[in-house]
Amino acid sequence: MYIGASFLIPITFAIFLATLILPVTNFLEQKFKIGRITSSFIGTLIIFIGAGLIFFLLIHQIGVLLNDLVDRRDQILLFVQVIQENLATAFDISLDQQKQMAQDNLLSGINFLQSYLTNILSNIIGIVLNFLLILIYLFLLLLNRGKFTDFMMMYTADEKKKETAGILEETEKVANYYLWGRIKVMTILAIMYLILFSAYGLEHMGLLVVFGAIITIIPYIGPFFSGFLPVVFMIIFNHSYVEVISFAVIILIIQLIESYVLEPLIIGSEVKQNPLFIIIGVLLGGMVWGMAGLILFVPLFSILKIIFDNTQELKPVGFLMGYESSGEKDGIIEKIQKKFKKNTD
Repeated sequence: MYIGASFLIPITFAIFLATLILPVTNFLEQKFKIGRITSSFIGTLIIFIGAGLIFFLLIHQIGVLLNDLVDRRDQILLFVQVIQENLATAFDISLDQQKQMAQDNLLSGINFLQSYLTNILSNIIGIVLNFLLILIYLFLLLLNRGKFTDFMMMYTADEKKKETAGILEETEKVANYYLWGRIKVMTILAIMYLILFSAYGLEHMGLLVVFGAIITIIPYIGPFFSGFLPVVFMIIFNHSYVEVISFAVIILIIQLIESYVLEPLIIGSEVKQNPLFIIIGVLLGGMVWGMAGLILFVPLFSILKIIFDNTQELKPVGFLMGYESSGEKDGIIEKIQKKFKKNTD
């Protein structure tokens, strides 16, 4: 997986996106009698427009932030001067010594910044090319989706065909349920962030809302950064300590609601994994596939769990990866979740 990452990452993203958009293409074909080619193209176009809109919003908001930093250069210089004076008082380092240290490190800093910007540019080009490749894979997967099921059935013994079909159906359902549920959670989280940031008058809240919602797709790590960055902005843009503390407390409450109410309620128990294996999946994914692995390995582990649960020899592994109830009386979240599912059904 590590050696073949350049091939496996785009096609894995395409498979999950195909699972996400599949209900839409099936609806178009069944309701409006649209052909397979047209429905596959429309599904791919929807993904392209959605991802492109998010990317455009991010780039636009980053540009607004950079322009604002340029306009605030005098304020930034004053902030740096205050820091220098505090350093001189706390560590007995004179302003002249600090200036000399800054000059000594300026050249190396410029070289580092130049190489860093070059890497960012090359990474952006690589992301765009990979995204186009993902769209091609996506269209072809949607177009030929029936063949992949038939292909797997050809390698399945007759007595196992029914069981295999059930595993495939459950895998598709869980992947779709996880992805759509994650999108719903991100949308609700973005709305809560937007209300909070507007109430506090936080600057550049568009960037923080978009980034904060997207980054939460990475379990545990994402919510931390989505809450940490707005607090940093509150500190930088001259808000009082009382506002910063109250803002941080509300951010923490929102994070708790997202983790312990929204995810169990919306994503549900169908994709519930042992938290230990979620952390293992995130860390292992980061080691093997980098940022893409942080996103992809958790749903991949969910699919593996389904396969393990339906394979006699591997059921103990599926049991270990799952999140089993202790047998005690349901808590308030479980009760709300069951009520939510009953109303949905």
